[in-house]
Amino acid sequence: MFKKAKGLILGLVILLLFPSVAPAQAVFLARKALGLVSRIADQAQGHETASVLLEADADKVFTAAERIIREKPENEILSKDAAERSVSFRHGDRAITLKVARLQEDLAQILVVSSGGNTQQDTDYVVNGILRICKDVGAHCWTGNE
Repeated sequence: MFKKAKGLILGLVILLLFPSVAPAQAVFLARKALGLVSRIADQAQGHETASVLLEADADKVFTAAERIIREKPENEILSKDAAERSVSFRHGDRAITLKVARLQEDLAQILVVSSGGNTQQDTDYVVNGILRICKDVGAHCWTGNE
């Protein structure tokens, strides 16, 4: 009887312990990537996606992003969803959507998707915008080229 109870307790401990290991490892790896701006660009088609993980409050990041977008008179806001922390806007011929996700209390992700531009300047606009948001909220961000 004692061996069965001991085996049952050991099984429960293992069952409860291991599911919590995977999320902890994912957070550890995510923290290693903090601040690195990743991007995929297809200049021939004019599509680009860029993202970054940063140690900051998602609401503050979205507020800073929206303010920075509004500061530029050449940007035309197409839609905004504060609850989802997303904003779509037009910059010249380029349509851009920015979304800020809360991954944890102090961990946010900026995701930017754009289309319509096909020059290096258009591609740099997205990355430079992310870097400016990071600077504004006090997060250190960089590109893989640095």
